[in-house]
Parts: sequence; structure tokens; C-alpha cells
Amino acid sequence: MKFNEIKINDIIIEYYVEYRNVKYIRYELRDGVLRLVLPKRSKINVEEQIHKKDKWLYKKIKQYRKNLEKNRLLTSDKKLENRSLIELKYLVNGFVEEYEKKLNVNVNRIQYRSMVHKWGSCSSLRNITLSKDLRFLPDALVRYIVYHEMSHIIVMAHNDKFYELIKKEFENYKKYDEELEQYLYLINKNN
Repeated sequence: MKFNEIKINDIIIEYYVEYRNVKYIRYELRDGVLRLVLPKRSKINVEEQIHKKDKWLYKKIKQYRKNLEKNRLLTSDKKLENRSLIELKYLVNGFVEEYEKKLNVNVNRIQYRSMVHKWGSCSSLRNITLSKDLRFLPDALVRYIVYHEMSHIIVMAHNDKFYELIKKEFENYKKYDEELEQYLYLINKNN
């Protein structure tokens, strides 16, 4: 994959182009890099296409860089846990057992995967998938993620009813979400 650079106002943005079987142009930002997805065999001027989204790109990249700096400052005193996957599974199983009783639910299966942009997920079949990166988090954050995913057995959506359920155990859940963002920064920085 070949990375290119383009200047928008006072910042330089890295980007790369993919040609795929798509009908419309897609602009995808991930980790501060733009992926421009173009229809196969298109003769579009790439830089011209990018400049059509100058305002949006500029705003998103500035916000991304601001968040990076904020997380750099907020994580100066934090360190990653160093537990094995086996130790993580043991910890998670204890939380699952506790919350199955508390929430009056049953988890069908727990699996662990490498996940890039999520800590976990819960299917309608009550299968919970957790990121292997949970092994780097403090116990309190692992507990929060397990509770969050198990709450989806009761309410699948992220709606008011779901957050009422979350608040019963984690009244200040937004603080946990902010900490998760900081730990994600630390994990990405160390990989």
C-alpha cells in the first residue's frame, strides 16, 4: 500500500487510494489516515476529490490530533497491565459469574479475538466476544466492559433503557469510557 500526502490549510494529511467494486467514492478516516475508495477503472483526479472534502477532513484530522495530545497528557501516569490471556479469562469468568446472578441472564459463550476498534460485542444468541487487548486493562475497566456486554443480553441497542441499566452498576459510566479511550491510546502507542 502506497501512502501519499496532501496539504489542507496548515496540516499535512496522509492518504492512500483503493480501487474497488463500488458505485460511489468513499472517504474513510482511521487513525488519522485517509483511505479514499474509488470505483474500479475510474479516471478521477485523486487530489481534486480529496479537496472536495477539505472542510470535513480538516475538522476531523484536527480533532483526531487534539485527542491524541489530550490522551498523551492524560496517560503519562498510567501503565498497561501485563496479564496473560489465561489470566484474563479467569478474571472475566469471575465477573461473568457475578453478573449472571445480578442481571439474571445467562451467557451462552465467551470468545476472545483481536479487535481493532471495539472492546467487545454481544450477539442475540448471548455470545460475547471480547478483545484480547482487555488483558492490558485494569480490573475495573475489564469489569465495566463485561457488564456492558452482558447488559446487551437484556437491551441490544445503545439507547436510554440500556444506559439506565449501565448506571445501576456504573453510575459514572462516561468516566469509564474516557479511561478506555486513554488505554486504547496506550495500547496503540506500545504496539
